[in-house]
Amino acid sequence: MQRDEDEDIDAFSRYQDIVDECLAGRTEGHKCPHCGDGDLECKVDEIRIRVRCLKCGKFFEGMMA
Repeated sequence: MQRDEDEDIDAFSRYQDIVDECLAGRTEGHKCPHCGDGDLECKVDEIRIRVRCLKCGKFFEGMMA
């Protein structure tokens, strides 16, 4: 169980700056923290945020409290 939590924290730490920017309304112009080259598709609504790389397919999803 601890390993899953560690992986979640690691994933969030990679996307934290991007998530902060998206929540502030800046959803365009971000590059993928995994491949470093792909553009990110960022979607934010009242419930969740989704950030997905259009090149490598890696993504981050989170629910807002």
